[in-house]
Amino acid sequence: MTKYISIFNIILCSFGIFFGFYYLETNPEFSIKIVTLTTVGIAGIFAFIRHVIFYKSDSKRLGWETDRPDWMFEVGFANLAFGAIGFIVVLADWGIQASALVLIGFAFYLFQAVILHLYRYLTDIKKSPERLWRSVILTTFYVVMMTIFIINSLTKNKNL
Repeated sequence: MTKYISIFNIILCSFGIFFGFYYLETNPEFSIKIVTLTTVGIAGIFAFIRHVIFYKSDSKRLGWETDRPDWMFEVGFANLAFGAIGFIVVLADWGIQASALVLIGFAFYLFQAVILHLYRYLTDIKKSPERLWRSVILTTFYVVMMTIFIINSLTKNKNL
């Protein structure tokens, strides 16, 4: 189940970033709202669901099976916090600057996850190509695209 949630999340966030760039020049406020809702709001909620509700299959998918999933719950609740704030800043219309800060915060958070997954990949005896591609390469690409979007938003639009 978590594999399909993860794949759906990747697709949805890809569309969010695509449409964010598409509307960036013509409607920057709408653009950043799309990216905040998809790449932080929805992504954070789905990550919470994967890590907390489906923690057994998610820890197996990640290669980190454990009898004590406390750390999975902690990661899940951190994702929920980002996801919730992503929705709040957009739906409460807190402004473009608040959305940009949420995007930057989530990008940093995910970059730290990339470092952890890369470390685990490099130090594990059994190298998992799935971990390398999904947790390191795809997540790095995701973080890079979010960062490029933020930089473009902040440099091309005076209102940001």
